[in-house]
Amino acid sequence: MTSRHAISPPKMNFAAVTIGMACSLLCELAYGEQPTSGSSELGTIIVTGSQLPSDTETTGSSVSVVGEQEIEDGQYRNALGALQQVPGLDIVQSGGFGGNASIFLRGGNSEGTLVLLDGIELNNPATTNRAYNMANLTLENIERIEVIRGPQSTIYGSDAMGGVINLVSKKAQEGVHSTVTSEAGSYNSFTQVGNLSYGSKRFDVSTGITRQDIGGISAASASDGNSEHDGYENTSLSNRMRFTPTDNVEGSVTTRYTHSNTSLDNMGGVGGDDLNRRFRNNEFFTRGDVSVGLLDKTLTPAAYVSYTRHSLKDVNSPDAISSDILDSSFGGDIVTVGSRATWKPSEMFSSVLGAETQGERADSYYFSDGAYGPYQDDFYGQEARTNSGFYETKTALDKSFYVDAGVRHDNHSIFGGKTTYKVAPACLVDSTGTKLRGSVGTGFKAPSLVQLYSSFGNRDLQPERNVGWDVGVDQDLIKGRVSTSLTYFEMNYDDLVTFSPSTFVLENIDKAKTRGAEIGLTTRLSESLSTRLAYTYTDTVNETTSEALLRRPKNKNSLTVVYQPTSRFRSQIQWRLYSSRFDNDFASYPPERVSLGGYGVVDVAASYQISQRFEIFTRVDNLFDKEYQEVLGYGTLGAAAYGGIKMSL
Repeated sequence: MTSRHAISPPKMNFAAVTIGMACSLLCELAYGEQPTSGSSELGTIIVTGSQLPSDTETTGSSVSVVGEQEIEDGQYRNALGALQQVPGLDIVQSGGFGGNASIFLRGGNSEGTLVLLDGIELNNPATTNRAYNMANLTLENIERIEVIRGPQSTIYGSDAMGGVINLVSKKAQEGVHSTVTSEAGSYNSFTQVGNLSYGSKRFDVSTGITRQDIGGISAASASDGNSEHDGYENTSLSNRMRFTPTDNVEGSVTTRYTHSNTSLDNMGGVGGDDLNRRFRNNEFFTRGDVSVGLLDKTLTPAAYVSYTRHSLKDVNSPDAISSDILDSSFGGDIVTVGSRATWKPSEMFSSVLGAETQGERADSYYFSDGAYGPYQDDFYGQEARTNSGFYETKTALDKSFYVDAGVRHDNHSIFGGKTTYKVAPACLVDSTGTKLRGSVGTGFKAPSLVQLYSSFGNRDLQPERNVGWDVGVDQDLIKGRVSTSLTYFEMNYDDLVTFSPSTFVLENIDKAKTRGAEIGLTTRLSESLSTRLAYTYTDTVNETTSEALLRRPKNKNSLTVVYQPTSRFRSQIQWRLYSSRFDNDFASYPPERVSLGGYGVVDVAASYQISQRFEIFTRVDNLFDKEYQEVLGYGTLGAAAYGGIKMSL
């Protein structure tokens, strides 16, 4: 790879050293000659932002965790709903249930977010940008969702330029447990969820199944005269097994299968309705891990293998409204094999050295015939392989200053080698309840197989690259009652892949920059009342055109209030507020840039425990029936009420 595509080491080193020195100096000023008072109370253990398990209290990265209780409070059935409250993250969906859902982390492109399930890569190698559509990701067997913001390619390689979302499966409690949930409501929706688990000292297994049948809304906005409702079906089955045959050997296997059937429209806006277009999606994910503790568990070698399979079919025949014909199918596979060795001689130091190889394959067939005549684009059996090596270390100084640093080299079979690195220091000031933190890292995204080999592809494409950094402070204002968090971030992107109207192929020509602030405030006013406030300001610019990036609101705010006056009754109200955003109107040529108005949405949910075995619940989404659009010309859900019962067996 030429020097044009290399990230400048002096710039990166200067940023890393500056953040590290600043945190060290502030620690020294804060502590002076005072002796350390020991470790602070541990936070949530996360597994996403590092090859080494981390405590949220000591990591320098920007982390959010949506826990099991928060998922239950909001009665979220799909990951999209649970993620709406996360700072720095925005989701836009084209139409209603099952419509394509794009994730923007810190203003970056959706393909820059890597989505994982227990470490399994979910991104689809058969789509143009290799992103993952989260519209079908249900939560029947999920314990928590971890979101790490900022470049994470040092940990996960390609596709983690903006950050990582990792869903962690439930761990079974001791004994046999099962629950059945049945829910019905607006849009002729019916949802059934079942869970069965068994736990013991040496073995535990947790299984979940979700079935959703929804009448839906018109994918193309009803305000543009589209009236045909587009239904949605989803069947998801997930399982995780963990086993410990001896005190020194641990293993786990995760498996998930999803089949969805979504009715779509031809397009958004006027005349978008279609009576019989169907999008069928099949996803299969699995991963196995095994580790062995040696030398009194100070040395832990481990190995893992994972497999990802996507199969999609988009079909449309002529009907009473439209004579358009569409027949397309896409298939993508990812196989990853890796090993690592973790060394932890003390609580103050740990490191990991590892290597992995990942092979991906994609097949694509697309044929359409309509007002502009027939068009066909296909390729079969295109493959790529990435071989990687990585090293990471965590160091603690007197349980007050922590540094996580890592480096990774990826060698891609098509574009060559890429080295990335990350430094994330954190400083704890126990006497004041203050945590000072920062991170700086590099990221990259390899061109997708579609971008390389389709009729509009370009085999000379180079990886997209970025440098991102942030600094922040977490402050415990009233111990256990009030805490706040403030983060400033910047991300700089180079060689973004875009379509050239002069050559009609993809090229590396765009540059972009995003920057902003994330503010959080958590309170526990009493044993029965708590609140969470999350505000994000995001300023984005395409440095090639000097325009703001599309579909990103500058301001996003969410306020969540949880009220539990008795042990049996629990309720939540959440208000999400978004400022305006830009989108393109393709009804004109060239496309006209338009502004979509800001909006606010209020959701409420409540549950009552009738007995030890029975719980009833209800929720109302978009309580005040706010009309808005996230994508120009596509519909969004109005006021919707749901209710049901949960039975524990």
